[in-house]
Amino acid sequence: TIRVPRSGDRVYKNECAFSYDSPNSEGGLYVCMNTFLAFGREHVERHFRKTGQSVYMHLKRHVREKVRGASGGALPKRRNSKIFLDLDTDDDLNSDDYEYEDEAKLVIFPDHYEIALPNIEELPALVTIACDAVLSSKSPYRKQDPDTWENELPVSKYANNLTQLDNGVRIPPSGWKCARCDLRENLWLNLTDGSVLCGKWFFDSSGGNGHALEHYRDMGYPLAVKLGTITP
Repeated sequence: TIRVPRSGDRVYKNECAFSYDSPNSEGGLYVCMNTFLAFGREHVERHFRKTGQSVYMHLKRHVREKVRGASGGALPKRRNSKIFLDLDTDDDLNSDDYEYEDEAKLVIFPDHYEIALPNIEELPALVTIACDAVLSSKSPYRKQDPDTWENELPVSKYANNLTQLDNGVRIPPSGWKCARCDLRENLWLNLTDGSVLCGKWFFDSSGGNGHALEHYRDMGYPLAVKLGTITP
């Protein structure tokens, strides 16, 4: 069932609900056109089987090195290059040397029938409106301008007197894995003892083995943060 996002709906089109897949990933990202949750290629089939929702918007960002001119400088972007996804560009890729082109299409499961977007000539008006609304929606992850922030950020009661153990644990900037099962996604850093453990499992048995929650129950250390969500 396709529906148009309402004002209170959050449209997740930056990252898979179960992994770190994004439109920049090789397989792109699939956004359910009913729940507006996003899934990587490895998880979208499972969501279809569990929910019966069959229509997804596939988002893919292509990063290409710009063609060099005779003088050695990069040529201007091609006219058909498009940027419409609410994504940050990769800081590791110099924008003077690379160009970004976004691609969107509807994919209908289970046959993976694809309809390139935009396609106002063939799609019903309601479907076109829903697609435009998804593409133009702002990411719920995007930071709000500090000058326009009006709500007070509450401080967790556990953070006021948080104990951090001096146990010699050092967290590397990358290459994390769960200390109990070696999973490398959906990982949480405990702020008391520095343990890196996987998050809870989901209805489809994906996501993790719940070791972060087990650690809290065993040790009573209440605060953890998802790795990959902290920025300087």
